[in-house]
Amino acid sequence: MTQQQKDFCMEVYRAAYSLYEENKAEAVSPRFTTAQAMLETGWGKSKIGNNIFGMTVGSSWTGRKKLVLTREVFSTPNKKFTYPERVVSVTKTASGYVYRCYRYFRDYDTLAECLRDHNALFRKKMYADAWPYRLYAKEFAKRIVDATGAKYATDPSYYSTMCKMIDLCNKIIDGRL
Repeated sequence: MTQQQKDFCMEVYRAAYSLYEENKAEAVSPRFTTAQAMLETGWGKSKIGNNIFGMTVGSSWTGRKKLVLTREVFSTPNKKFTYPERVVSVTKTASGYVYRCYRYFRDYDTLAECLRDHNALFRKKMYADAWPYRLYAKEFAKRIVDATGAKYATDPSYYSTMCKMIDLCNKIIDGRL
């Protein structure tokens, strides 16, 4: 564990906790949020500006965007994207198909803007079954990828990986690492 990794964890945690304190009724656990950012960015190494969750551009996004080479897992070998988003390669694995592809990602002005958008995502109706568990980091991670409601992540090992990240996050925040 490097000091840079610990610093990234604490930077995100402080910002996520601040957002949580602003409006607890509309916020996800700051520890879940921090662990999610650690996982999504490889401890800050692959963040896209202030986008620390790998949030792609959807049909309603009107802000800035950035085209980035990324890795995603899908259940089909025939996933299509609209140009300039495109597939570079597809590899079959035991858990699905790993795509290397160019995707548009949201390009936020600030970390706080990204955190607010991340929290807003989980308030959508498709995550209604998971929302009551939003303050319990591991249970929330489980609920957003289970068979009920929308599935947040394409990676089949998301939940077990998130549990490890939450444990590491807790150790750093609590000063045990």
